[in-house]
Amino acid sequence: MRCFLAFEIPADVKGCLSRASRSMAKTLPGVRWVKPEGQHITIHFFGEISEAKAEEIKDVLRACGPYDHVVTSLKAVDAFPDKRRPRVIVATLDEGVDIIRSIYHDIENRLAALGYEKEKRGYAPHITFGRMKMPAPILERDIVRLECPRFTIDRIVLFKSNLGREGATYEPLFELNLRAVPQGDAGGNAKDHEKGET
Repeated sequence: MRCFLAFEIPADVKGCLSRASRSMAKTLPGVRWVKPEGQHITIHFFGEISEAKAEEIKDVLRACGPYDHVVTSLKAVDAFPDKRRPRVIVATLDEGVDIIRSIYHDIENRLAALGYEKEKRGYAPHITFGRMKMPAPILERDIVRLECPRFTIDRIVLFKSNLGREGATYEPLFELNLRAVPQGDAGGNAKDHEKGET
């Protein structure tokens, strides 16, 4: 089965990105826009793995953390590898990036013990919401401003990707819930995090 690990994002953020994609589609016809259910902050793409490997990954996740909720916000529309030769259109993040990177590196180090190779490039947390169907530069006039309030990341999900005629659908196999920190509690005296399978 084809699996990946990601930070899940709230529905209202996905709605914001869907509005942005509809607006940008007016001047960027050669883009396959990602449906809301396919919008995440990817941590690790495993590719095709067995059920046994998926169980090993779940065991690693059960031993992770505890991690606190992460408050973040969308920064801007960008493209990877760059706007002159884009392959994907992404939303970059503003606040909370260092915390997201810290969680990412902790999980990646644990996965490396199972033989999964670490990403050689620096980790830049982002949400992919468009994939180029043909090579074409993205101009500043094509880019919209992202109007979305701050949001909270409250879980990490191991997804199974099911490919079909209508595109991919995503089935959650395991969720690692990030713990909520009470308002005004900067010291991190929070309730224990919960982990669950679906």
